[in-house]
Amino acid sequence: MAERQVVKEHARLFPHPNAERLELCKVGAFQLVVRRGEYRDGDVIIVAPERSLLPPHYAQLYVSADTGASYLHGPEKNRVGSVRLRGELSQGVIIPGEGLEGLPFGEDLSAALGITFWEPPIPANMAGAVAPLPVARHYQHHDVEQFGIYADEFQGGEPVVVTEKLHGSQGVYFRTGGVWYVTSKGLSRSGLSLLDSAANVYWQAAGNVGLFAAADAAVPDGELQVFAEVIPVQKGFGYGQQKPTLRVFKLSVAGQVQPRADWPEWFQTYGVPVLYEGAYDPEHIRSLRGGLETVSGSGLHIREGLVLTPAVPRPSGDGSDLSVKLVSDAYARKETGEELS
Repeated sequence: MAERQVVKEHARLFPHPNAERLELCKVGAFQLVVRRGEYRDGDVIIVAPERSLLPPHYAQLYVSADTGASYLHGPEKNRVGSVRLRGELSQGVIIPGEGLEGLPFGEDLSAALGITFWEPPIPANMAGAVAPLPVARHYQHHDVEQFGIYADEFQGGEPVVVTEKLHGSQGVYFRTGGVWYVTSKGLSRSGLSLLDSAANVYWQAAGNVGLFAAADAAVPDGELQVFAEVIPVQKGFGYGQQKPTLRVFKLSVAGQVQPRADWPEWFQTYGVPVLYEGAYDPEHIRSLRGGLETVSGSGLHIREGLVLTPAVPRPSGDGSDLSVKLVSDAYARKETGEELS
């Protein structure tokens, strides 16, 4: 999902594909599901996304007047969750804007509003000693956004790639100055790397597939960044793997994201499975999000969903990486909001 922060932005509205009385509302990179006609394009909205911990004066706004039950989660009933409404994800709650007109656009407002964020406990094999990431010219972060509010960024018939979205944990592998650094999505956002450890699953996965030697041979010079899904780490999503491994979903050379078709052979072999390559057809693409996983070749469990990207990588209109997801209905019914990322 989009970077975890409380944002104030102008709303953009889109049709809900499955409900006439609902609309999709884009606020920054977050997707909300709202009642049709409740908001207009350009309205200023403040969003506290899922995993936000609200102070009491905001938490009390999300209590049912009829039953007294809170719509929030956690032992103190102050944690924002996501919800699916007629199949579309709503990623947070709207904070009333009265009295907050002076707050800036485009900045994280969590501290100003007394909002913090909850993180699930990190298993021992995903944690470890850390050190600062080096300052590097081409280092990037990766998020995948919701298809519903980015669908119009794609042109009818343009070449696209659809890959299976794996339910693991994002590992980020970065080489600069001839040295490899390993980190996770969360640590990467904090500017931290994981020190080499035989007990750490991100390092284990890289070692088990020979990532560093293969990457050095394929791309011997310059800054190189490999984004991969490390599996198996999530309960019920083993993909038939007996030891930690990884599947690459994004490759960046000197800050340039490489088209999947141009990946060196090793990266193709260890890439996330491709479900479709061809002309952009939203209805066909939606039909691919369900079914069983394809990593094992045996369909051992449900598929989380899919990721759609242009065949030639490019940013979206708001500058974010144009990489969007559609989650399967079966996975959506299992999702708790407490999954590790």
